[in-house]
Amino acid sequence: MSFNQLIILMCAFLWLTLLGMHSVPAMLPLFTNLWSLTYTEAGWLAGINYLTYLFGVAFVGITDRIDAKRLLIIGALLNVVGYGGMGLADGFWSALFFRGIQGLGFAWTYMPGIKAMSDRIHGGAKGRAAAIYVSSFAIGSGVSVWIAAEVAVAYGWQSAFVIPAISNIFAAGLLYWFLPPVSLNNTSDTARKLLPDFRPVFRNRASVGYVIGVFAHNFELQGIRAWTVTFLTWAAMTQPDVPVTVNTALAAMVLILIGVPSSFVGAEFGHRIGYARTSYLAMVLSGVFALTVGFAVAWPIWIFVGILIAHNLLVLVDSGTLNGGAVNTADPAQRGNTVAAFGTASAAGGLLGPVLIGYILDVTGGGQSPESWGIAFALLGGVILIGAMAVRILSQPRETKS
Repeated sequence: MSFNQLIILMCAFLWLTLLGMHSVPAMLPLFTNLWSLTYTEAGWLAGINYLTYLFGVAFVGITDRIDAKRLLIIGALLNVVGYGGMGLADGFWSALFFRGIQGLGFAWTYMPGIKAMSDRIHGGAKGRAAAIYVSSFAIGSGVSVWIAAEVAVAYGWQSAFVIPAISNIFAAGLLYWFLPPVSLNNTSDTARKLLPDFRPVFRNRASVGYVIGVFAHNFELQGIRAWTVTFLTWAAMTQPDVPVTVNTALAAMVLILIGVPSSFVGAEFGHRIGYARTSYLAMVLSGVFALTVGFAVAWPIWIFVGILIAHNLLVLVDSGTLNGGAVNTADPAQRGNTVAAFGTASAAGGLLGPVLIGYILDVTGGGQSPESWGIAFALLGGVILIGAMAVRILSQPRETKS
């Protein structure tokens, strides 16, 4: 299978598995009212999938000794259960349970895809493939916001989870029939372990920088994604120049999708001038806009919209470069283990971001003022700036371009 064919296949698989990724955040205002949730509970509902993802991704290191294709197919089938069951939820706890199953499915359909490509590509193109694959993430996840909202309006919120359940069945079949198997000959001690031993990964300082960086990246990214529809819904009610008929789910999808080109551009810049350097610059710029975007609701609408768009353009630039850099700097015998460490850090950030945003909103007035949202988003900015410094100090000095 050629490089281009592999990229197309793996990106198609990823998109099919992601069609329900942001269904819960898209309907978070509805669930908050329907089940009388606090913002902290809403944050848990939006972020619990990253807690189960955290456990699931810990087993990704097993792909150093078995073909990642197997794990990808199992993950897609878990998604069928998670999304199908979500449509049966009747309150916070049942929704939390099925949202958790979605996290396990996500753990075994996302990061193992990087390993599956890495095992089938030779040379420096591994990093480029990983960067393209990860950069395409926003396409599937972005569309999921709009699909969920539109289907919920037309047919009821339960029906919004039918589409991702079906698409994951197709995703499993796609890999089963079209991805050629690969034999692995890794005989290292860590490859024979079911649970990962991250000590070899942490001895690689460049990898440590990327691991800290992706924690910060996902803390910011998932904090934004979980609360964008809720934030825009509130902003539309407080901004006098915003039409009352504005479709906030559609606006959220557009904000996600405008980041896709910047993500691909970032991946190519990383390939040419260095993944760590590109990641550092993107994270600093994204952090600066995160510090202001919540407060900007009280400013003239053209300033608010400009900052909102700029932030969403920048927040995805480093998504591919962090992954590409991690793959390129990993010890070949520890590549699956590195992906597992990377995914674990990513999951921790993805869980804490939405939950802490919800908590801050609760303790600062329930998200009913620009100051409340401003403080919440400023937390995201502070964390991403810390991640940028980790990449700059630990990863950039050891970087070689792919």
